Amino acid sequence: MEKHLNQSNAPSVRDQELWHRFVASRDPAVRAQLIERYLGTAQKIAAYLYSRRRDSSIDFSDYLQYARVGLIEAVDRFNPAATASFDTYASYRIRGAILNGIRRYTEKSSQKAYRQTVLRERAESLRERAREAKSEEIFEDLVDTTIGLALGYILEDSSLWNAEETDRSSDPYQSLELKRLRERFALIVDALPERERTIIRYHYYEHMEFSMVAEIFGVSKGRVSQLHARALRLIREAFEHLERFQASC
Repeated sequence: MEKHLNQSNAPSVRDQELWHRFVASRDPAVRAQLIERYLGTAQKIAAYLYSRRRDSSIDFSDYLQYARVGLIEAVDRFNPAATASFDTYASYRIRGAILNGIRRYTEKSSQKAYRQTVLRERAESLRERAREAKSEEIFEDLVDTTIGLALGYILEDSSLWNAEETDRSSDPYQSLELKRLRERFALIVDALPERERTIIRYHYYEHMEFSMVAEIFGVSKGRVSQLHARALRLIREAFEHLERFQASC
């Protein structure tokens, strides 16, 4: 495939001289000359893979950038004594860099789309009551929605679900507070009714969207949304009660 993209697989005398100087000195100026020498190869491989792309959301400029990264890595890691042809070696490195870059880009896009979906679902779940609220209850509902979303961020922090995880903070007081927060939320979530507890675990710990949870439960997505809002309300009430109880002790 890519082996025919280069002008020649046989290194020129000039190329051999550059490689000899670079291996001996690791001179940045020689390195720059080698990279410049093979930029055309990187561009051809990027164009080849771009022409066979399946995802049209990624621009050619991204392919070219990944190819250049692969070329630089190839120049830095190539050993003329161990590998006969830099063209062959570089073609694999460049191709791998492009494919890895595309994979990471796709994963980030998927994570971003998931994040937008779950935030929209949570907000909608917490706004359902506000739609039917009387005018004097609107402000209270907005406060409840804000607090509910904040609770969601706390629950989503995986450290709350891993009691054995080593605290990253170097502040002993902060580490102690984080440990206490973990313990409180673990107790509260474990004490929720079964359906609400399962929804919290599926959505925040297993990162399932409401539609997937609905399929597991065999109910509508709207019903999962209602149970999610109820679970956050119960968590908030339990947390406030626990805080008051500990403050009075």
